[in-house]
Amino acid sequence: MVKGNYIVTANAEKDDIVFHISPIADQDIPLEQQDLLFDVESTLEIIRNLYKNDNRSFANYFDQLLKLSQVGLVGENVQPQLAKRALEQVKNEITNRESGKIKNRYLKELGRKALIFGMPVLIAGAFLNYLKCKGIAFGCLNCSEFANLLILWSGTMVGVWLSFAITRTILGFNDLTIIEKDRLEPSLRLIFTGSLAIIFGLLFIKKVIVINLGDLSSAHIIDDPITSFLLGVILGLNEKIIGSTLTKKTAALFEK
Repeated sequence: MVKGNYIVTANAEKDDIVFHISPIADQDIPLEQQDLLFDVESTLEIIRNLYKNDNRSFANYFDQLLKLSQVGLVGENVQPQLAKRALEQVKNEITNRESGKIKNRYLKELGRKALIFGMPVLIAGAFLNYLKCKGIAFGCLNCSEFANLLILWSGTMVGVWLSFAITRTILGFNDLTIIEKDRLEPSLRLIFTGSLAIIFGLLFIKKVIVINLGDLSSAHIIDDPITSFLLGVILGLNEKIIGSTLTKKTAALFEK
């Protein structure tokens, strides 16, 4: 028989679980009981954020957490392993219930922002390329470079959206309230990645960096809008690493 070392109760508002060490607790509380306590607290925090506008669902899962905590931590014969399994079952149930909705909602929001940030810029870039084809110039402004940088930006917006859809195929329980580990909002993510892509575009134009993928070459970014768009998509798909890649490339330039 394993003795429980805690007193576990709900607070008056029934929105938090209160853990007190029992007066007859062992001097060295078993690690599995300590781990269960911390797991319950972290799970409760996620549930609290997840169901802050759904009192019924919160009350349901709160009650389950309270009971399994008492099973694993209170009494003369506690069963922390059983409580741990029950906790995992609660997590799995919530994940199966909410992960699809949360992922689709985030994907829609990211796609909406990508469309807002990308479509007008794409139209502007296409229009400038049209003017170039017609032989209309704007003084010292290089329409071709500027237009294709705009198209590169719009391709990056598509790439960022696809990146999330491809890489985050499954959301775990801990991802339900914090989808992106860097905690960037969709708008900031798009602006940040798009800005990095523009810097890469300028480096492509100056041939500081040259990318060759089959017949696709960054050397054609000035005269080929399709190349610009595809390079933008590639940069967006690799949004997680282009920042560190740019840092390494620029550091190498200064070292030389």
